[in-house]
Amino acid sequence: MTDTICAIATPAGNGGVAIIRISGNNALEISKGIFEPFSRSAPEPRKAIYGRLNFDAVTDDCIGLYFPAPNSFTGEEVVELQIHGGYYLANAVVNALISRGARLAERGEFSKRAVLNGRMDMSQAEGIIDMINANSLTALRAGSRLMHGTMHKFVEELQAKLTDCLCEVNVALDYPEHDIEYITASKVSEICNNLVKDINSALATAATGVKVKNGVKVVLAGDPNVGKSSLLNALIGYDRAIVTDIAGTTRDTISESYEYNGMLFNVTDTAGLRTTLDIVESAGIERARDEIATADIVVYVTDKMELRPEIENSNVLYVLNKSDLLNNDDLINNCKNDKNLSKNGDKLAFDLIISAKTGENIQELKKIIFEKTIDTELVNHEILLTNTRHIECLKRAKSALMQTIENCNNTTLDILSITLMQAWQDLGEITGTTASEHIIDEIFARFCLGK
Repeated sequence: MTDTICAIATPAGNGGVAIIRISGNNALEISKGIFEPFSRSAPEPRKAIYGRLNFDAVTDDCIGLYFPAPNSFTGEEVVELQIHGGYYLANAVVNALISRGARLAERGEFSKRAVLNGRMDMSQAEGIIDMINANSLTALRAGSRLMHGTMHKFVEELQAKLTDCLCEVNVALDYPEHDIEYITASKVSEICNNLVKDINSALATAATGVKVKNGVKVVLAGDPNVGKSSLLNALIGYDRAIVTDIAGTTRDTISESYEYNGMLFNVTDTAGLRTTLDIVESAGIERARDEIATADIVVYVTDKMELRPEIENSNVLYVLNKSDLLNNDDLINNCKNDKNLSKNGDKLAFDLIISAKTGENIQELKKIIFEKTIDTELVNHEILLTNTRHIECLKRAKSALMQTIENCNNTTLDILSITLMQAWQDLGEITGTTASEHIIDEIFARFCLGK
């Protein structure tokens, strides 16, 4: 990589400051073509330099920062120009740099160069993009841990154990005539079993990790006109869904989000479940059933005493709404104290009584939803799998290790070395040590321009 790239590193549009990033062998020389420090001394690395942009009849006072290779983000010579924010000004600077020998960076190319130059591995680069895209505090923390190398360390330790095992296997294969104690198939099996345990411990966090990254899917379901749309509005804190006394007002799904205890919860309001001849409403009800089936939790809303209906989801919270309209004070008080009320031995249709209109018990409802969907111990686990690619790589590595264990009973060491190496390579895809160029390109294509 000898060419020099440039791009706007801040969001598009008008703002107080825009940052232009330049990286490559000629970054400093090219930037000198449009930026002149007010001080005539040589630019001091990693220190802000006050100066003036001057190109194509455009001038601007700005700040320049110079990072010599290899001590920069990309590992190359890097210059960053902090100019006044503005769409046309920022793009004019980029065009001026391109006319002087730079080229426009591809999406994620700065981070890609950092990986290829050994400044970070692929999992750490993915941690950066997770931090940028984080939509909750827990997602931000997970991205931060990933960026600071928790996955890198985990994979490195697993690969080190596999490397030691492979070395011993290869010694036994290459020097069978030496009078030394060689590794046995039973020892290989023991090592692989321990590695599988470590991988299983990590994989156990995957379901929680996906929720941390993408949010918890909460679906509001129930009969028409029981207050599902009002509950959506109460949960998110503003009027998003239309609320009327007309049954069947909601005919399509409506989704919004709220944050609770640092976790994102994506709430979907659905059409009321009933039999109808209305084609549009029927389509909405079918869509509601699809949402119910894929929800992390279903909040079934009702406004009357009834037996619990069967819901096609294993995690259902039954809620009695419109407490402000109930006249039986004893019933209301009992509901608050006993979430498993029974009548004639039958379980009633609610776990909690609320009023979406007045806000009664809405915070309690959020608390219960959190408790029924989030394992707080896993959220704080050092290795929290939030990346689908990492999960799949670990599953493949585990499969190769399981195959090795199975082969230990009926094959030779040379065959064992094949599946051991496969496991090592599967793990290496996480950090990029064994990833193909296609995989690397695909990952960094997800990054924003200028990162």
